[in-house]
Amino acid sequence: MHITKPVILQYLEEVAELLKHETSVEIVLLGGAAGMLTGLFEPARTTTDCDVINYIPADSQQAVLEAARKIAQKYDLPLNWLNSKAMELDILPDGWQSRKVHIATFGQLSIWSLSRKDLLATKFYAGHPRDREDIQAMRPTRDELDFVKIYLNMLRVPSRNANLDQIQRGLLYINAMGVD
Repeated sequence: MHITKPVILQYLEEVAELLKHETSVEIVLLGGAAGMLTGLFEPARTTTDCDVINYIPADSQQAVLEAARKIAQKYDLPLNWLNSKAMELDILPDGWQSRKVHIATFGQLSIWSLSRKDLLATKFYAGHPRDREDIQAMRPTRDELDFVKIYLNMLRVPSRNANLDQIQRGLLYINAMGVD
């Protein structure tokens, strides 16, 4: 299953229509879907899922995921096409909330993305082949790479519980791109 940008928006709009929560809800995306919806990736880019890193209010997570499961059943998608796996990690750059980017609002559901810098940083940390492709497509500037370097070193703090091998691979990749 490969989801395109217009299809992601359609699915999220339908999630909003099914959402049963007493207040407005905000979700923040990261990963491929975030890059696609903010226009950072080529229009032909697809993804297999939408990763949510934050729900506001926090108690809305279950309601959003329940609506997403109904969409999964309707379109024969994997039940976790919209998921919160990334929330298990404390990997977001400090101050990310002030840099997030609004994508769309459908009814009571407001959809946001990590900013370009924050998305780039998390892609360096993740380090999968697809992340490397996305990094190349984003053509990071020296300032952005410096930001990522600071971010990766910040993740070394034990309280972050980050994977040290992934941090090291991300730093090596930056160095391979020519930043000292």
